[in-house]
Amino acid sequence: MIIPFATQNQAKLTEAKQVLQPWGMDVEALSLELVEPDFGTIEAVARDKLRQVRKRGYRRAMVDDAGIFFKAYDHFPGILTKRIFERLGYKGVMKLLAGESREAWFEGVVAVLWDGETAVFSAKTPGRILDVAPAQVRPEPGFPFNPIFVPEGEHRTMGEMSAEERETYSYRGKVLRQVAVWLNRQHQADGT
Repeated sequence: MIIPFATQNQAKLTEAKQVLQPWGMDVEALSLELVEPDFGTIEAVARDKLRQVRKRGYRRAMVDDAGIFFKAYDHFPGILTKRIFERLGYKGVMKLLAGESREAWFEGVVAVLWDGETAVFSAKTPGRILDVAPAQVRPEPGFPFNPIFVPEGEHRTMGEMSAEERETYSYRGKVLRQVAVWLNRQHQADGT
């Protein structure tokens, strides 16, 4: 089964391939320029992206949206995660959280269009942001918070873990497994 994934983030594409391949699903990049709203919830953004894909005539596709949330800032940065990080970098994030709760969580939503059916799945990974000097951080392409995010129950950052270890905590992995179960049910129901 081939799943077109509308993303331009190579790291997300690689993770989706790794998670869904054992389910007999091949993920292929669907190169589309999608407009990302800068308001609303992660689910609303994912639904809007899927609407854009459907409007272009696709019958099968997967989109996602994700963000990190800081407890100290009432659901911020959320859907603005990428833009905020691009402006603030590690130095700005550390300054923003100085003297504040370092509790945080990643939240991700995957929306799927499959022959007219739409389904939306979500998951979270709770944890905390390390208090480190920005110069000590080794950036990870595509996942800038991995080097400073420690999942609940762990002492290492996501960036210090192997891909297999990271999968234990990955909200995207959790969401993609939900997608796999749903797509298998769709496949069995329609015989494709």
